[in-house]
Amino acid sequence: MPSLSSHPVTTAASAASVSSAASRLLAHSPFVKAVQRDELTCLEIRHPQFSADLLLQGAQLIHYAPEGENNWLWLSEQAEYKQGQSLRGGIPLCWPWFGSAAMNPAAVKATITNPEQAPAHGFARARQWQLSDLYEACDRVEITLTLNDHQHPQWSAQLNAEAQFIFRADSLAVNLISQNNGTEPVCFSQALHTYFPTDDVRATQVLGFEGERYIETLEGWCEKTQQGPVRFNGETDRIYDATRPLRLISPQQRLLLQSCGSASAVVWNPYIEKSLRLSQFAADAWMRMFCVETANAFADIITLAAGEKHCLGLQLSSLGQG
Repeated sequence: MPSLSSHPVTTAASAASVSSAASRLLAHSPFVKAVQRDELTCLEIRHPQFSADLLLQGAQLIHYAPEGENNWLWLSEQAEYKQGQSLRGGIPLCWPWFGSAAMNPAAVKATITNPEQAPAHGFARARQWQLSDLYEACDRVEITLTLNDHQHPQWSAQLNAEAQFIFRADSLAVNLISQNNGTEPVCFSQALHTYFPTDDVRATQVLGFEGERYIETLEGWCEKTQQGPVRFNGETDRIYDATRPLRLISPQQRLLLQSCGSASAVVWNPYIEKSLRLSQFAADAWMRMFCVETANAFADIITLAAGEKHCLGLQLSSLGQG
């Protein structure tokens, strides 16, 4: 198996880092163990057919690879395993709002006390999630994490969040499930902010958006229509109407991205100038990564009545060699 991305020295996780219920689930697990990486607890999945690394903070998946393959996700070489901050890479969960709170539709901002001061991408990615379910078999591992600490001083709604991860030898699925436990409707935005690796972003393309409308956030949020595949020739930050499966073609790998519960996707790469202002990001890292984010963003926000649930999901599978 190829070596994993570099990370701080791994040690056995302390008893305080996982709940008693989680400890019972892991006690006799053949494939999953909790370890400590600097300040964060990581679930290491080592199955004969695949490997994965899942942080309890933020329910952030930072590694998935079929046996004998490299990581399907990009993780910054400068990633910091610190409490209260999201790592740069993998799949951060943006919830219960996406991007700048102040740029969200009025219906989302109605549940945010002070949108101008609220943290970008919500608060779930900096919170500790709890392992609530674990299923292991000869062909897969399924892990469910729950956000019990779902309140925030700037958030008045009563939403619960659950993240489900399904690992197989040839595919990865992630589902973010939200439930309104309040008595009033709730509007929110969210995203599975997936980072992908590439040997050269300038030789990378995303197919499946052809003919689709998108918002060009770098040009005054104007509306355009995609002509041909998406290519990366400069800073890219676009919100697409997403109605079809996407093919992610890079020199490094060819993946099929399928989404559910989503009608929008964000394509992002900081390119040269912006990369110099990003945390946990090398000056030349823009060449080795790109983001295609399965989202409910811009006009594609979610409204849940009391008691209702919504599932935002993605599935990644290999397209093989092209």
